[in-house]
Amino acid sequence: MCLFLVTTLFVNAQQTSIGINTVVIDAGHGGNDPGAVGRIYKEKDINLDVALQLGALIRKNYPSVKVVYTRDKDVFIPLYDRGKIANRVNADLFISIHVNSNTSHTPSGTSTYVMGVDKTGKSLDVAMKENDVITYEEDYSTKYQGYVPGSAESFIIFSFTQFTHQTQSITLADMVQKQFGRSTSLPNRGVNQAGFLVLWYASMPSILAEFGFISNPTEERYIGSDKGRSAYARCLFNAFSEYKTRCEGRGTAIVAVDTPPSATEDSSSTSESTSESTSVAESSSVERDEPRENTARGSVTFRVQVATADHKLPKNASLFGPYRGRVTELIVGRTYKYYVGETTSYEEALSVQRQVRQSIRDAFLVAFEGDTPISMEEARRR
Repeated sequence: MCLFLVTTLFVNAQQTSIGINTVVIDAGHGGNDPGAVGRIYKEKDINLDVALQLGALIRKNYPSVKVVYTRDKDVFIPLYDRGKIANRVNADLFISIHVNSNTSHTPSGTSTYVMGVDKTGKSLDVAMKENDVITYEEDYSTKYQGYVPGSAESFIIFSFTQFTHQTQSITLADMVQKQFGRSTSLPNRGVNQAGFLVLWYASMPSILAEFGFISNPTEERYIGSDKGRSAYARCLFNAFSEYKTRCEGRGTAIVAVDTPPSATEDSSSTSESTSESTSVAESSSVERDEPRENTARGSVTFRVQVATADHKLPKNASLFGPYRGRVTELIVGRTYKYYVGETTSYEEALSVQRQVRQSIRDAFLVAFEGDTPISMEEARRR
């Protein structure tokens, strides 16, 4: 009996911690290490700005998630310590932010890396270049277990040492690359494996994102601009939100978009002192694609929620898949929520949900009385 109780408590403790509760955001380089230097910008400055914007988006949309920065100002943090920071706070995710460069002005595009062995040799130069910052550190040969900067042999041997979280890391990296493709016109250089020292010490799913080439004059102007930096942060946030939703198996991903709400749209939501249920009811005069039937005040209806965003989304947005142009919108506080289908039958609603999930995996049922959300339990009871 004692063994059973201890086991139960242990399992319950594990279950409460399931999900993405802590994320470490790593702004690459800093201090006396400028990273890649372009004609106008330094990589370390872009990285820090994007990291802070990403952290702010996560804190705004997921207040329960703890955000930890490896640096929040222009200081040098050894690669060894960046991973240790993530391990010390028991992070669930490690995101390292960088900008790419090359000796040629021609290369362009975005890449996302995970820890692993590059079987083609394409990523060798990138990883060795990022790893060379350890020469700013004292006694680096001891810290990094004999890794020799500039040595392809030690790089390859070192790369075999860490594969524990590779599958999860690749999943997140793929989401990041898809977001880059949706939100920018930069070429997609794909997800790659390489032996980055900063990822080696992080004992959780980890990625290193390279947003464009600062050595390419055209891309430098974009990635260094306010617009480019904001796009970088939004892409990382949207990928984070999608990854978190998939890992936890509940809710829908929140989408940060570029277009801010107009003054008219913003005024449709109520003030901060107004309750959420009131703001839903008052903002329900949105366009609908089909006339509503049997939805008078007091009746219970079911809808399938397909997206949540902090700004208004166009109804033909690509994230709605085959339901582009067919979604309905409600504003809850300052959050925009999007739905498809509307029925008074719970069984029919389940059927709609199954159909929607074939293209929008994280869609889920919600219940309303008129335009006021109510619990699913209450809806089914009534």
